[in-house]
Amino acid sequence: MSEQFNAFQPNQAVAKVFEPMRPVQEQLAHLAQLLEPMGQLAQLAQVFEPLKNFQEQLTQLAHAFEPMRGFQDHLRQISQQFTPMQGLQDQLDVLAEAFRDNVMNLARALEPATTFQDQLAHLVSLFEPARTLHSQFTELSHAFGNSPPPSNNGA
Repeated sequence: MSEQFNAFQPNQAVAKVFEPMRPVQEQLAHLAQLLEPMGQLAQLAQVFEPLKNFQEQLTQLAHAFEPMRGFQDHLRQISQQFTPMQGLQDQLDVLAEAFRDNVMNLARALEPATTFQDQLAHLVSLFEPARTLHSQFTELSHAFGNSPPPSNNGA
């Protein structure tokens, strides 16, 4: 029996228990590599502050534009009867269209960010179990001994 006891290799036995989790651990280690690009994405998010300020300014301009739209409607009626006013009417239409088109271009430029935000929300829900599992495995590690687990910060 002493040969069997000496042949028992605790580290190898435990390694066999955890062997099915090795591919999972490798996949989780890949997450660490993704953190750097995530930091770069966080820097890209700084574009929203100037956009928000610009949107507020455009909102004020749009409110100032409201009386002008009434003027345009009135001018449209007048220009049907008094054709020299048609040139002014056309210029005001071009001005309004230019504002509308540029605002729509900004909205379209934000579409990838909103899609990204939707994908992030989905990822958050997919990774929801991570925190709980982390806590449970940490707590479970205490059941196997009193010393804290070795740090794996360098990996």
